[in-house]
Amino acid sequence: MTTELGLIAALCRESAKLGLNVGMSDARPAAVIRTGARPPTWITVGVEGEFFEWHGAEIRHSITDPAGAAALILKCLTS
Repeated sequence: MTTELGLIAALCRESAKLGLNVGMSDARPAAVIRTGARPPTWITVGVEGEFFEWHGAEIRHSITDPAGAAALILKCLTS
């Protein structure tokens, strides 16, 4: 498993713990979170390898904190 894929897997685990409908793509690699009301949210590891990024890299969170990233994603999706 590549480092990026491992980071995405950790984010998926933490997101699932929060009840998010999360999937994983190893082709990208990326996580996808689906909600009924919004288009899917794709989360990737940034080019520098330091951040999870989503919404066109407008929102970022450190890869060292997948639980915090999952919580921030949930907050973004519910606000």
